[in-house]
Amino acid sequence: MKNENTKSLVSCIALIVCGFSAPVAVAQSKVPNILSEAPVSDIVVDVFGQLNYGLMYGDSGDGSEHFIVDNDNSGSRIGAKLKGNLDGTDLTIGAHVELGYQQNPSSKVSLEERSISGEFKERHLNIFVSGDFGKVSLGQGDGAANGNIERDLSGTGVISWTNPALVGGSLDFLDAATNTRVGLGAAMSDQDFESRYSRVRYDPPALGAFKPVISQGIRGEDNVTEVGVRFSGQLGGKFEGALGYSVRNVGGVADDFETLGGSLSWLHDTGINLTGAYSTTSDDDPANPDADFYLAKVGYKVGKHAFDIHFMKTEDRVEKGDSAETVGVGYVFTPIKWFEAYAGYNNHSLDRAGADFKDIDTVLIGGRLKF
Repeated sequence: MKNENTKSLVSCIALIVCGFSAPVAVAQSKVPNILSEAPVSDIVVDVFGQLNYGLMYGDSGDGSEHFIVDNDNSGSRIGAKLKGNLDGTDLTIGAHVELGYQQNPSSKVSLEERSISGEFKERHLNIFVSGDFGKVSLGQGDGAANGNIERDLSGTGVISWTNPALVGGSLDFLDAATNTRVGLGAAMSDQDFESRYSRVRYDPPALGAFKPVISQGIRGEDNVTEVGVRFSGQLGGKFEGALGYSVRNVGGVADDFETLGGSLSWLHDTGINLTGAYSTTSDDDPANPDADFYLAKVGYKVGKHAFDIHFMKTEDRVEKGDSAETVGVGYVFTPIKWFEAYAGYNNHSLDRAGADFKDIDTVLIGGRLKF
């Protein structure tokens, strides 16, 4: 993004990073006039960011190559969260500003394009007000169901994310006999709802262990409505889960594109953990097959170490009868709170009647530093 608004936003974040190395309270007299005239006593500014780079190896029917990548499981970013209490009320107002910046995203590099220039892309640009009624957010940000296919207590999400196509997604399955190619990212996806877009989002007060959310907005030219709920608790350890539903009006014969699904993860006191997820997508066009995604994951956490073995499957995503599968392992070492080192391997396969696609193998070794 190279427009003036983006440049201004980047400049603002850079100034915040230079001025604050940790969350601080800014006195009213020190904030700009536009804020000092409002009845807000203090504004708390929390600056954050991360860099996440690795060495990726990919092997497909077109050959093999190594890449230096930004790990798209949790891409590099920078941002700030601001909030303050409105004097004489129980209200809090604030904003969430966050930009991603990725050079050589692991989901986009390919044998033909190993180097991709980075650019700033908005992740969150929204304001909010919260109180006893809950929280209302307005602007670019997470839809109500975003992430609800991806609840995971294994500690290996940075390398074994729910969507395996985020590493090597632009590599192709190849049927050499017919020279037919199908992209890994096209055939395999966790179908995690509508991600981030311009929306109005309402988070009501929690209902015990349940946290419901609803949002309505615009993604591209399409109207989007989402509902979701997350829940957590204790049962021989910790568990957390989520359910969600989204509908995007795409128009034409397809009309409404719907996604339904959820995930559940359980971490036993011994460190053993289990995670499962399911999603399904459909529309009104009979020529478009409904697609289903399944995940099963077994992990173990001990001290600074986390391991996992996972299996994922997406059916009918490109053509009716397609079955894309991923089997892999991951390891994460967290020597200090703000740094993780990781390594992982995935084998991807695609089965289609009348075709013989070569598997895709990916290896990623890297590290994520948070600040």
